[in-house]
Amino acid sequence: MALTEAGEAEARAAAALLSPLGFRRCLVSDLGRARRTAELALAGRSVPVHVLPELRERRMGVLQGERIEAVRSDGRAEAYLLPWSPGPPGGESHAQLYARARAVLSAWDDGTPTLVVAHGTLIKGVVGLLDGLAPEEIPKLPPPPNAIPILRHVRSWPPCPT
Repeated sequence: MALTEAGEAEARAAAALLSPLGFRRCLVSDLGRARRTAELALAGRSVPVHVLPELRERRMGVLQGERIEAVRSDGRAEAYLLPWSPGPPGGESHAQLYARARAVLSAWDDGTPTLVVAHGTLIKGVVGLLDGLAPEEIPKLPPPPNAIPILRHVRSWPPCPT
């Protein structure tokens, strides 16, 4: 799925928000929307970009491609989207998503100020756990805003709650 016109405008607007920040590299999901967001947000800047499939959005298994309204209306959201664990059949739980994100982000964590361009559920999980929220509360949070920087100084990575 391509980035929409609105998404492109948000990514261009993010460039101004990012300009005063001193990040020196960008880690980005390998999915097209995230790569395009990073490209537009970093236009005119000389920042190394590292494309990482580990930053992809949550694998949804049997729910992949379904409209969220349908999943909410028949009760599957309560079963598969809101609990920290388990995830949808054939898919990934929030716990598994965070473990995947934590592994790659902590491996890259050498103190270099880094911009991460990824997907809402992944960002919500990482930020929620860095902020000390209980894992079971994180899936209930609203999605983070698109293309708005969320700043965190990581001193240590929280363990992977199951």
